[in-house]
Amino acid sequence: MVTALALETVGLILRREACRRAAWWNLVLGALGAAAAALTGRAAAAAAKHSFEIHEVMTQHERLGYLVLGLAGAAVSWRFATRASSRRRDPWIGWALMVVLVGALAAGAHLGGRLVYEYGVGGVYGRSTGIEVATPAL
Repeated sequence: MVTALALETVGLILRREACRRAAWWNLVLGALGAAAAALTGRAAAAAAKHSFEIHEVMTQHERLGYLVLGLAGAAVSWRFATRASSRRRDPWIGWALMVVLVGALAAGAHLGGRLVYEYGVGGVYGRSTGIEVATPAL
């Protein structure tokens, strides 16, 4: 989806339809990937033992995943619905939606990284990885 946003940006600024077509296919594939990630993540969360602290981060990660899935569906729908539109603002509305989508994706990826590298989720429960991760104080 990051690649879709980059290609869409180049396509809109330079008016390159080939970039916009490539962005479309990247967006569609990214939306399908988001659906697969939501399904597999739900199954993995149900199977994993975890503490309350891990559960809080996992819940935020899950919510962001569903937000990404919804935004991806909205972006695909918007692009499809406005593909023949002659209004100049329509592509930029879709672009703004993709910016929000990529922001939510980055936030969810950050939390997923914390789950794996800070809490050891997905590995042997309770075993230290030996990796210390500095987290900023909020």
